[in-house]
Amino acid sequence: MVKERLLAISHFRKNRSTSIGLLALIIIAALLLTISLLTIFDAQPAAKKETKRLNAGDGLIRIYDSEDVIDDECLDKILADDTKEYEIKHDGLVYSNVTVPFADGTIGISLTVDNKDAFDSNMNRIEIVKEDKSITSDYIYLPYQFYTLCNTKIGDMYSFTLNGKKYDLKVRGFHTSAYDGCNNIGSLLFVLDDNNYNSLLESDSVSNKLIRITYKLKDGVKNASFNIRVANEIKKINGNILVGCDNSEEAVFYRSFMPLIIAVSLIVIACVVLIIIMLMLANTITNYIRENMKTIGALKAIGYTGNNIKVSLLIMFMALAGAGSIIGIILGYVLMPIVATVVVAQMGVPYNMCFNLGATFIPLVSIVLFVFAITIFATRKIGKIEPIIALRDGINSHNFKKNRVRLDKSAFSLNISLALKTMFTNIKQNIITFFVIGFIVFTCTMGLLMYENFNRKIKLELFTLETCGGVLGFDVDTKEEAEKYLRSRDDIYNVRRVIDITAYYKDEEKLSTNIFEDATKINNKNVCYEGRLPKHDNEIAVSGKFVKDYDLSVGDEIPLNYGDKEYSYIITGLIQTTNNNGREAIMNEDAAEHILDFTNIPGYLWFDCDGKKASSKVISECEDKYGEHLISSMNFYEVIEGSMTTFKSIAVLMLIMVCVISAIVILLVLYLLIKSYLYNKRKDFGIYKAIGYTSNSLIIQTALSFMPSIVVSVIVFSVVSYYTANPYMNFFMSTFGIVKCTFDIPVIGLVIIGVGITVIAFGFAVLRAGKIRKIEAYNMLLCE
Repeated sequence: MVKERLLAISHFRKNRSTSIGLLALIIIAALLLTISLLTIFDAQPAAKKETKRLNAGDGLIRIYDSEDVIDDECLDKILADDTKEYEIKHDGLVYSNVTVPFADGTIGISLTVDNKDAFDSNMNRIEIVKEDKSITSDYIYLPYQFYTLCNTKIGDMYSFTLNGKKYDLKVRGFHTSAYDGCNNIGSLLFVLDDNNYNSLLESDSVSNKLIRITYKLKDGVKNASFNIRVANEIKKINGNILVGCDNSEEAVFYRSFMPLIIAVSLIVIACVVLIIIMLMLANTITNYIRENMKTIGALKAIGYTGNNIKVSLLIMFMALAGAGSIIGIILGYVLMPIVATVVVAQMGVPYNMCFNLGATFIPLVSIVLFVFAITIFATRKIGKIEPIIALRDGINSHNFKKNRVRLDKSAFSLNISLALKTMFTNIKQNIITFFVIGFIVFTCTMGLLMYENFNRKIKLELFTLETCGGVLGFDVDTKEEAEKYLRSRDDIYNVRRVIDITAYYKDEEKLSTNIFEDATKINNKNVCYEGRLPKHDNEIAVSGKFVKDYDLSVGDEIPLNYGDKEYSYIITGLIQTTNNNGREAIMNEDAAEHILDFTNIPGYLWFDCDGKKASSKVISECEDKYGEHLISSMNFYEVIEGSMTTFKSIAVLMLIMVCVISAIVILLVLYLLIKSYLYNKRKDFGIYKAIGYTSNSLIIQTALSFMPSIVVSVIVFSVVSYYTANPYMNFFMSTFGIVKCTFDIPVIGLVIIGVGITVIAFGFAVLRAGKIRKIEAYNMLLCE
């Protein structure tokens, strides 16, 4: 093995710059794999670990008991059979469908308000992460996500409005909780000082009082079935009681699906880089064999075998793979805190990065084995080389290939003609360039798609079932009067009644059911991707993900129950949504009357208007007119601004990262290819310089010889990426409930990417070919 090791050192010295280029590509691949795996194995599980640490159990039941008819004894009877542990808390106020300031806008959520008693519990603990105890009055504890995402600091003033009263409170600290700490879950908890909480309690009606039950189930009891049974048992006692059920697994999923998107995107980019490494490694070994033909012959003549030479190359490239992987892994750990900032901002949980065995060794082992396999495959020709032929520098007889660019008959200038001739004689390198640029164009297109649809022009139908200008909620006594008033206004249009309930399917699954006055008049026409929206009182449209899971289809009947009522509906269409884990349905009011009594349900009126200011004006005037009878309000434009903060930051991060990595990869690939090209063409360059060609002419010819494959690749893969990006995204988004969606890909952006790649490639090719200036014609003719 000593001979092979010494020979490997010799190879490295002779090919130092090439080795460094390959090393850089391996570092990039290892870096991306490390960050993606750290996200999957360390950052993403932080939400689940936090849920377990806070003893959140299997789920949380929220009971909105407006008439105080449910007591602990009654709940004990309902819960005892299926649970091994539970805790009942009678504290806090709940406000459904309210808006509060969040990030750059507002968000519409279910808000729970409590005082310091919220921190006293054994199950589903609410714990303080940061606080300033010197703040003793008029204070608020906010969810930790306000610190990580909204850049809110301790001591800042935070203002929100409830029951027509504005509260201006100083932020005393931030808390962490399993079910009320993330906007994606749809529920937040504000903890107020005793004075402000008591003031709110005194001015509030009993309808907002909340009972929270945290539970752990016995083995074999299914969460969904348990939730359905409990909700139905409570509704049998009093049909006016509202019951909400949160599943701990779903809460973790809503918090951690964004890190999964980041991780998968990084893995895709890493795979692209690995494919490029494969192409460059095979090309490098082929060039080594061609450039060192005489050396291989001499080595074999003095006793080295083909296996000795192959092992020496294997040692060199395995050393590069090992060193590059280790450096990439170290850099991954160094840069992970930057990615973790985005991840934690979305999850809203405390996170400290830890050493992860899988994220450390998987990149190392996979890259080393990958390089090993490619090297073994690419060096197989060495064993077939005969010493006598190798010492003669291989077979140099005429290859009888057609002269495709005859200088005496070319219609192009001499520089362009020579560049084309070079292109045809270096077809292998141009093929490699073609595919490398193609892969980069595809990754840049995906980055552009995410930026366009998640930042610049947000694809709202992906994140909400219906769009509007605003939503106003009125109590039972005022809802009819308020509806007449809104319909009489000229500055708003398309006023419609919309409510949502949680219905149940065969006591197995909950289905978030959106009840529209007339579902055919909704704005989001893309929500139904197969069949049609319901029209009659026995019809329903159900999410495609739900239908697929239960082997249903359009035309089938689906039984739904709510409380003690049940009815079978005909599925008329399939809808798509990312909300509620793809468990949503749409029906009309006349269809909902089979299972729901509308008598004591507040009125929620949705309306359209011309922009954020118009919506704010309507809401403000309704607040003045109806006061405490207005139980909730939402400016849809502001809610989207606040809710999309995370998606916008991730879209920008992905676009920047893809562009930077693509530029680096292009430079490294062209560096390796042009270096090999200059070495192979050194005799030709000597002849050209000897007969009068200038260095500038040779540099331009060299750069231009790569441009046809680059330009063709940009054009071809831009078209391919344009038509394949949507199928790729639909496949990926199907995990979150989106089955069919057309994402916008701006043609101008695609053109800018293509032109940018071409300009960068040409610029660096000219820069790299500039080494021709440093070599004299005499030395080039001697091949030195």
